[in-house]
Amino acid sequence: MKKIREYCVRKNLREMDPEYLLMYRICIVLLPFVLAVTILFIICGNTLSNLGTQCQFQKLTGLYCIGCGGTRAFNYLVHLHVFKSFYYNPLVPYAYFAYFFYLLNSFLFRHRKKCFEKLSPFVLIYIALGIITVTFAVRNLILFFTGVHLI
Repeated sequence: MKKIREYCVRKNLREMDPEYLLMYRICIVLLPFVLAVTILFIICGNTLSNLGTQCQFQKLTGLYCIGCGGTRAFNYLVHLHVFKSFYYNPLVPYAYFAYFFYLLNSFLFRHRKKCFEKLSPFVLIYIALGIITVTFAVRNLILFFTGVHLI
């Protein structure tokens, strides 16, 4: 353990893998947009959630798409109703918290002098794909077999 720490202190931690550095830079570039949308939804989120646009996938097939409920979920999330947000679309709160967690983790990994574990962005992406798949399957199976509309 001591050798690992010495290696981490000696090694220049500002050098990151290319794909890791690319994802970090993308997150930094998107930060003003994410904060602006969050502030916009805090100020007038109820108006934006009630615009009444219909999902074209649902209109054509009668099934839920992977994004159904996303606007309402984001509105509930920024107003700190996390459970309601999770109910409408579990990908939205996961993506929001995973984004900020990854950004913080990458920042600390890149700028701290001590050895700090880096988090692979692909792990977070695979978890998101799992959430999308399970949510899509469960919602549509319930709709298909029982006729109950969840959202």
